[in-house]
Amino acid sequence: MAVTVILGLVVVLLLAAALTGPSAPPDPATDHIRRTTRRWRWTGLTLGVAVAAVAAGEDPLGRGVLLAAPLFGLCVLAGVVAGESRAVRPAGTTRRAALETRQIRHYLPRRPATAVAAAGAALAALLVATTAAGSVDDLGRAGRSLAYDCGEITGSHGPWAGSFYSLPLALVVGVGVLIAALALYRVVGRPRPQAEAGDLVPDDAERRRSATAVTGACGVLVTIPLLGVCLVTAAGLLASPCRPLWWTVAAWLLILLTPIWLAVLGWSAAAILKPGARASRTDPVSA
Repeated sequence: MAVTVILGLVVVLLLAAALTGPSAPPDPATDHIRRTTRRWRWTGLTLGVAVAAVAAGEDPLGRGVLLAAPLFGLCVLAGVVAGESRAVRPAGTTRRAALETRQIRHYLPRRPATAVAAAGAALAALLVATTAAGSVDDLGRAGRSLAYDCGEITGSHGPWAGSFYSLPLALVVGVGVLIAALALYRVVGRPRPQAEAGDLVPDDAERRRSATAVTGACGVLVTIPLLGVCLVTAAGLLASPCRPLWWTVAAWLLILLTPIWLAVLGWSAAAILKPGARASRTDPVSA
């Protein structure tokens, strides 16, 4: 239920980002790159919504809902990779190469990227902990409940983000991280566009937009399942009638962190549709 609410929230955030806020001013020299990358990004986004909707209705035990957001992020990342692969077309009969050093850090939005990386690390750590604490549920499904033993009172609480949920989620998120790395490699490594006269066209603003979109897709990839796992874990910890003090502290810490992850999710949703350029940042150093 919590993940369903979060999925609805991200749809609202995506619509708000699409309908509000100014776009970055167009640059005629790189307009074809923007059109191509934006078209493929929207294709990935549309496909991602469809895939997420199908996945959310597939598994009545909640795995489909949990995997819907990461699958959405995968599709958006695939769209970015496709757009970057098709963005630059040769022009003219003479080709020129730029001697320059380009690195991923030149194009990433630094603070948001750090926040997304922190969310990914938090998700990984939380899944390790919940997997280790998971127990078999009443139908024999491993890792789907949290058992407690209070002496005279024994029982369990579910659903719990043990191996039943964490392993497929980790697989999908891991694939998403690999696709994101490929997308950033394409953003940095693709050749600069060339004008009809043979001159190279500066396109660093477009690379920053693509890198921002990749960062946003990674944010959606990790923050929606992170929010769901945080709330499910907190509920499970607080459900134990004989929980130790640190369970209570951990549960409330997870709850208190949710506004931070919601803020990262809000930025990520906006970044997918309105990447924006950081035109004031320095360009890569020419060799």
